[in-house]
Amino acid sequence: MQQKLLAQIATALESRSEISLLELLEIYPIDCGMEEVVEYLEIAHQPPHTIDDEVKESIEVANVSQGSQMKTTMPRIVFRRQA
Repeated sequence: MQQKLLAQIATALESRSEISLLELLEIYPIDCGMEEVVEYLEIAHQPPHTIDDEVKESIEVANVSQGSQMKTTMPRIVFRRQA
């Protein structure tokens, strides 16, 4: 899954130098539940990406097993193009 997410991030960054996770999810909605959110967090810990603990964002995640939506609040994640 991480390769798919890295490819989506790279595609989004072709036309800009950075994109927040919230903006990215408007283009590529989450389709694998919280597992996908965790993968994005793992990617965000790798330079040049950043996690801003001072800014919180809310995202909606599909609970695949229950067929419902849940909302989670997390630090703002910004993905940046490699220099």
